[in-house]
Amino acid sequence: MRILDAALAVLAAFLFQSVLGRYLPALDGYVDLFAVISAGFGLVHGRMFGMLTGIAAGLVQDVFSGGHLGINGISKTTVGYVAGIAGHHLIIRGWSSRVLFFLLASGLDLVILAALGAAIEEPRVLGEGLRPIYLCIGNIIAGMILIRVIDRPERGELA
Repeated sequence: MRILDAALAVLAAFLFQSVLGRYLPALDGYVDLFAVISAGFGLVHGRMFGMLTGIAAGLVQDVFSGGHLGINGISKTTVGYVAGIAGHHLIIRGWSSRVLFFLLASGLDLVILAALGAAIEEPRVLGEGLRPIYLCIGNIIAGMILIRVIDRPERGELA
């Protein structure tokens, strides 16, 4: 069931990002649902599941973004894996710790994208002014919603 949830989440992120980019271009770039999904599934289900979700999300984002293939794949895979490690070793249950978690996951994603862009001599434009901060805020909001959806008890399990 977790695999189906992750596949549907990646599909929903693709559809939402496509619609957002086409019909609401003013809001495009203020949320990266692929990073949020990688971090959220890593947090809830562990490092291997976060890594696999990150691979799928990053490659889907790479294929349809028109950039270099693998840049987002590496970034989202790393974010999902690190999120899984954090979810295993740290207690991330309250809203304040989850806000900090998604802030750090978004920051890690931005740093990896910037480093990989510099390594291939194609600097990634993170946006001017406060745009990276707005991206982190959008990811925090989306992440809090995602965690509420995927961190529900399974059928037959007591809450």
